[in-house]
Amino acid sequence: MFNHVFSLLFIAQCIQNAKLETWEKWIPPSINRTDLLCPSDHCTRDPTQYVTTKNDCCTCWAEPSWKFDPLTYDLVLEYTRRGGTAQLIGDITVNSRLVHNNGFLSHLPTNVCNFVNIVEIEVTYNRILSIGNISCLPILDTLDLSHNSIDSIGNSTFKYLPLLRVLRLTYNGITTMEPYALAGTTMSIFLADLSFNNMTEIDLSNLIPENRFCRYDFSSNKIVEIVSEQNFQIDVDKIYHGGFVYLDSNDITQWFDFRDLGIDDINILGKVMQFGFSLQNMKWTCDCRMEPFLELSQDVLKRIWRDYYNLTCWDPPEYRGVSITDFFMEGDKLDLLVCNKSSADKCPKECYCFYQLKNRRTVVNCTGVGLLELPKYVPEGDNLTLLFDENDIEFLEYREYFNRSSVISLSKNKLHTISSNAIESIDSNAVFDLSDNNMYALPRDFQSFDPCITKLGKIKISCGCGDHWLVDWVKNKRAEKCKNTTEIICFIGNRYVSTIDLDLGDFCNNDSNLTFLNISFGIVIALLLGLFGVLYTFRYELFILKRRFMNQKSTRICPLLKYDVFISFDDNDTELRFWVMKRLASYLKGACYKTFIPCRDGKFGDIREEALINNINICKNYIVILCDKYHTEDTFWTTVEWKYIWHSFKQNKERQIIMINYHQLDPSEVREEKLKAFIRVSTDIDFSNRKHHLFKEIHDRLGSPILTNNGLKCANTKFIPKSLHSQDMFMLDI
Repeated sequence: MFNHVFSLLFIAQCIQNAKLETWEKWIPPSINRTDLLCPSDHCTRDPTQYVTTKNDCCTCWAEPSWKFDPLTYDLVLEYTRRGGTAQLIGDITVNSRLVHNNGFLSHLPTNVCNFVNIVEIEVTYNRILSIGNISCLPILDTLDLSHNSIDSIGNSTFKYLPLLRVLRLTYNGITTMEPYALAGTTMSIFLADLSFNNMTEIDLSNLIPENRFCRYDFSSNKIVEIVSEQNFQIDVDKIYHGGFVYLDSNDITQWFDFRDLGIDDINILGKVMQFGFSLQNMKWTCDCRMEPFLELSQDVLKRIWRDYYNLTCWDPPEYRGVSITDFFMEGDKLDLLVCNKSSADKCPKECYCFYQLKNRRTVVNCTGVGLLELPKYVPEGDNLTLLFDENDIEFLEYREYFNRSSVISLSKNKLHTISSNAIESIDSNAVFDLSDNNMYALPRDFQSFDPCITKLGKIKISCGCGDHWLVDWVKNKRAEKCKNTTEIICFIGNRYVSTIDLDLGDFCNNDSNLTFLNISFGIVIALLLGLFGVLYTFRYELFILKRRFMNQKSTRICPLLKYDVFISFDDNDTELRFWVMKRLASYLKGACYKTFIPCRDGKFGDIREEALINNINICKNYIVILCDKYHTEDTFWTTVEWKYIWHSFKQNKERQIIMINYHQLDPSEVREEKLKAFIRVSTDIDFSNRKHHLFKEIHDRLGSPILTNNGLKCANTKFIPKSLHSQDMFMLDI
């Protein structure tokens, strides 16, 4: 009976509405939906009077056709348990609505998925804790769960509800909403109201959907920042139709850092200029973070002004209540939007420091604070403006921050001395003000500065022979044009004369001999420096040549020596190892030389580096077979061997190094300087040189074996092949 009465009333209302308005079918662009009706009288817009289009209007005012259908069925809800569990009763074959307000449901009815034709759910003022799985309701159009106890929204909660158009979740105590919970290619939510909840942050993906929408309301939450947890990106190749986003009455105070939101180029925001963002009733801090956005949107706001753009400052106190648009933008005062620097940012204790984004500079203002010396440090960054005026600084000394400064002002101090290294560290194009000080000398380093940019004021100094550069400086820089900015007065003889009126003849007329001596002395110094440079560069070559020509082979007996020769080579090279073990070692053994080869004679279990040192020290000579990987990161132990071989060679004059250039390397192909020196002075033995007998040359350089020196006979000491070259030996081995 109740349903019948309601249907009659609804029909009557529809007839009344039909008289007032004309409804026409409307298909939203980019959305596969054909059941919406738009009030054509209300949404027929004159483009000369309205900015919004018909599609924008219909997005907000359209209604589904089932609202005009008197046969839409109201389902009955029946509680099954006292804890708030219930089930639905009704026809599952027709479009239906679930309306149950002021109840005590703890969750949606258990059999809700049986009613796949539900088009509207209105369950307000209940005790629902979570929305649960409602993806089984494919034609759900309206969901109103306001005034419940839902605390979170997942990104799959509404994902499979392609026709969900209206979502109301106000007064729930929602604290978290996952990224992409409202926006997505499968969703077309026109109106979402999540106001009066407890969210502290909101993801950018939930604010900028691709599809057209009417209104997303997040006002009266506790939002302090907008985040981008999944690196949401605005796609410059897509069209964002926009809508209106309410963020009023939240706890946001700092303007948005768009780089943290993944927007490196602020011009990309032009893609979302069709959106409206209301940011009223918040305690905004008006500082440098606002400047880039306000500068970019300055011209746009003049063309599309809206009342909700009129934000006011809360901090700093001097701007409290000031309109951001009226004062900073229309008044062209964006340079007043600065970010203060504290002692944590290296701002000197007595000073006021701030970053001015408009001019991309950091200002350190220490004017009149009683400084006796320059601060030790200032904030990081380039393009510093240093204001140290009206203090008691007497000495201009070097500071590391000078080379990062574009303006340095030290006027009205007590400066009398300037260090040269301080001047050298200051950029010659910097605005440099030293006026009204007590200077009585100028370092010559000032000649790189422009006297019209560097403000020295009027300085009286005593000029001597070494100050003739002052005349060149003022003449070449045309200082007469800025005499009111910089004028240097020289005291010469018994009179004061401006350097603008002087010439070089006024300085030390009899200094020609001194000039000649200075030039001569400079030439000698330059030659000596060049000679020392050459000697240092070729120090290893000179040492090797000295050992070669000044020290003959020693004939004294060394009872502590155990081996005639230590052979160092890359034993990872299979062919080289074969040649060393089968040919070279065999030959030396036949010639009564006792050899030590690390890969053959090293004892298992010894500490390898200590064993190498001991064995190198008890060898008379050393054969180093140089290959392309002998001294590289890949051959650690040959690098260690070479270090101790060189040390023993350097300390013991009777020992020598025989270098065999196995891979015929050029000096440029060898990184180690001492190895390179052997090749440069041609003391190495070229393995491929057929004009030499390899083994004969090795034998000649090694001299007599230790056994021979001890008086023992050696049957093969004269065995030296006459006709076998090094290449022939290698071919025989193979």
